[in-house]
Amino acid sequence: MSPWNKGLTKLTNQSLLKTSITLASKKRSNFWKWQKKNKPKYSTLRHSKILAEFYGTMLGDGCMEKFPRTDKITISFNRKEQEHLQHITKIIFSLFNKKPSVRVRKNSQCDDLYIYQKKLSDRLDFPYGNKLNHELKIPEWIKSNLSYSRYCLKGLFETDGDWFIDKKYKTNVIKFTNHSTSLLNDLYKVLISFGYHPQLRKYDVRLAKQKEVYKFAEWIKFRKYSGIV
Repeated sequence: MSPWNKGLTKLTNQSLLKTSITLASKKRSNFWKWQKKNKPKYSTLRHSKILAEFYGTMLGDGCMEKFPRTDKITISFNRKEQEHLQHITKIIFSLFNKKPSVRVRKNSQCDDLYIYQKKLSDRLDFPYGNKLNHELKIPEWIKSNLSYSRYCLKGLFETDGDWFIDKKYKTNVIKFTNHSTSLLNDLYKVLISFGYHPQLRKYDVRLAKQKEVYKFAEWIKFRKYSGIV
């Protein structure tokens, strides 16, 4: 049974506000001093390769949710991608000093990696809710750094990317599929800036030149390969 005050704060509930004012007027205990001393500090995330990869992962399969007292990040994985899930688990622990949890969906072949922590959206500079309601782009701090760009692209393609052989044309193809028009346009421009010749379509950006496909796969250390499609 859920507690009566679940999801409520002193800003939204008069009873909690009254209790807060009463407690604030009382003499503070030694335990309060311990709490203040040991209160977790959420520092600004420093720009780095792993943060760039994580941001790319969020752009691909991540979701940011807002709750009354905290934020939640959820990243979804195909159940076959356990190696990738464990890799992102390590990145999350490195960035947020907290091990994420895993939710196994019973009615699908999908596992969700998630973490609760305060001010995640502000620190990551990532929007809440449905990503299609926002103009998603790769941040400038990533695009202005070749190494950061490489890791961000890895995060993007390891989530919503695929590498296969086109059965009709017998060519290697690497593509990134997404329904965010702004993100596809931004990715298209980034790939051009690196000397590639991408194709921009309605729901994907793809590389289809044989040499470029292998060059790009090696550059980002791309692990996905689906075979002939």
